[in-house]
Amino acid sequence: MKLQLPTVTLLMVDCVNPLKAMKVVDHCKSMVDFGAVKFLTSCDVEHENLVKINPLTTLVQYSIFMLSHAHKYIDTSHVLTVQCDGWILNPQSFDMDWLKLDFIGGLFMQQDKVGSGGFSLRSKKIMFDISKVIPSWDYTDAHSLVIQDTLGLYEDGILSVSYFAQSYKVGNNKQAADFAQAGNRNPMYFRSNPFGFHRTWQQIDFSTGVVDSSDLSKDIQSGYDFEINLL
Repeated sequence: MKLQLPTVTLLMVDCVNPLKAMKVVDHCKSMVDFGAVKFLTSCDVEHENLVKINPLTTLVQYSIFMLSHAHKYIDTSHVLTVQCDGWILNPQSFDMDWLKLDFIGGLFMQQDKVGSGGFSLRSKKIMFDISKVIPSWDYTDAHSLVIQDTLGLYEDGILSVSYFAQSYKVGNNKQAADFAQAGNRNPMYFRSNPFGFHRTWQQIDFSTGVVDSSDLSKDIQSGYDFEINLL
């Protein structure tokens, strides 16, 4: 039986690689029955879950959008964000206690702290609340950079390690490791069957969902085009 997450929206926001993004969305839908599915893009493609938005062509624009506008597309209590470098591996590993949290993602690759947002679970509450304190945004790249300089962190850092995040329930390191492997090299937090992953150096068997962390010398994966084509 598929994992049932009726209070979770699957969210993909991608205006650069829509065909790959659709494959990731469909793959996640094949593993989990979500309360809703939203594929947000500015591209002229067809998909049953497509919602058109203004173009987002840079990481900074994406970050500001996620902080300021993404909550408008969510009607469930939580949202699972996925990208073309992070998706579900093992639906059987989902822990329902994560739905008591406001944010959980894999550990940052740079430090043992929760916050890798490319594959993350967030409450609508934290997304709505942060949107109220972000400056009004005109969607331009120039204005995005101004806001980003003011914030000092990308959207996942704002929602997990900033002063703002201290008022919310953010997952602990153990929960983060179980939720997703995301490039952190501390063996204490290696997991072979995490719920998902975000861009990592670890070797993943995408047919079984098993993550191999035995070779710490490997570099961060640059992309997953080949793996997406096999989904």
